[in-house]
Amino acid sequence: MLLERASTFLGLFYTQNMSFRILSRALRSAPRTTLLSTAIIAPRPVVIVPILQNVRTYAKKSKDNKKSKAEQQDVGAEVKEPLFNQGQFEARFEQCVQSLKEHLSNIRVGRANPSLLDAVKVNIEHSNFPLRDLAQITVRDPQTLMVMVHDTDYTASIDKAIRNAGLGLNPIVESKGIRVPIPKPTKESRDKMAKLVNTTGEQTKAKIRSIRQDGMKLLKEDKKHQSADDIKKMEKLVQTMTDKYNKLVDDLLKVKSKEIQL
Repeated sequence: MLLERASTFLGLFYTQNMSFRILSRALRSAPRTTLLSTAIIAPRPVVIVPILQNVRTYAKKSKDNKKSKAEQQDVGAEVKEPLFNQGQFEARFEQCVQSLKEHLSNIRVGRANPSLLDAVKVNIEHSNFPLRDLAQITVRDPQTLMVMVHDTDYTASIDKAIRNAGLGLNPIVESKGIRVPIPKPTKESRDKMAKLVNTTGEQTKAKIRSIRQDGMKLLKEDKKHQSADDIKKMEKLVQTMTDKYNKLVDDLLKVKSKEIQL
């Protein structure tokens, strides 16, 4: 734009200069009176020459570049969920203790209880069925259980299943069902049961230790993405849960051991 205006002014200046030269020659050849009158009538033109200045422009620094870089860093940083889940681990501890309770309930000492036969499985046509699905179990007296079979065709299979269940029972088939005498425990049988109870308790505690180790491994991985204070709190929580459920196991074993010795 400035160049166009400059060229226009220069062209005008050149035209006016040429006109001025022609006028000067005419005045030299004209009479003096004419020259004076002409000079008065036609004043000397004033030519204005524009001054061109170089204007330097600067590019504006945009703050958007910094913002975009910061946004890209935020997007690139992935938020990772903790691997350790308190609820899941507490549920695993609870499952261990519940399994121990069920196992201890099947250990009976010299008293008839229908739950004594809960673990008995009956093989019929190459398939195993719980005894409770095939018969009704009742208490005849403190030392005897009665098994009332729904289908008499399965009587022999049920009798065999009770004998081979590892409970030390010898059922007797009768016309009305199967009678299962519960033998009175001897000192030897009591000692065996007490040993079985302790073994089962130690197995449960081993499972609890394994769960604790799994939790500590996950917390070690979480340490890469979480603060040290948070990890210490969770490690302390895992140890607290471990101590809590170990104590529950000890309490269950004490109660069962006392029941066996009565």
